[in-house]
Amino acid sequence: MDLNSLPWYGQLGVFMLIGLIFVGIFYFSYYAPEAKRLENIEVELNQIEDEIRKAERKQSKIGQIREELENKKEVLEKLKGILPEKKEISQILKKIQSIISNARLDIIKFTVMKEKAQPIYVEAPIAISLEGNYHNLGIFFDQLSKLKKIFTVSSLSIRPFTKMSAERTIKATFNATTYLYREAKKAAPRRRRRR
Repeated sequence: MDLNSLPWYGQLGVFMLIGLIFVGIFYFSYYAPEAKRLENIEVELNQIEDEIRKAERKQSKIGQIREELENKKEVLEKLKGILPEKKEISQILKKIQSIISNARLDIIKFTVMKEKAQPIYVEAPIAISLEGNYHNLGIFFDQLSKLKKIFTVSSLSIRPFTKMSAERTIKATFNATTYLYREAKKAAPRRRRRR
């Protein structure tokens, strides 16, 4: 069949049919797969943008967490000043004995008792018996309260002497407890499983 022998509308129809075939080939072999690939890329881009937004939120929280951590470290350092460490206990005992001596009291008993472990601190009680007068005992407790370290006094018993003098009117027995800072145990690092 000769294309020239067809009327103009027949020729136009043939060219349109050939054009449609080329358009169909172009659409199904190039355009449709590229459109699908672009759609997939757009979905991935949206997912990545979501992840970036989440990461930015987490990053802003990291700054807050670091700031809180620094604040907590400052508080911990202040608490370490109040709660002595184990190595400082002998210095504290000497300081208490010095305060007793300065208050002009006589030491009858000064016994370091067994420590009691708590989650964050350790209680270090000292059983003390003193002889002297009531005024000097008050000076001792006043100086004890002014120490930088925390002390509590419990089981206080004050008894008068039967034969009193100006220097010796009472016998006091009590437990003075200080609190030692207990370092938190660090967890061992986890090992990753091999796949």
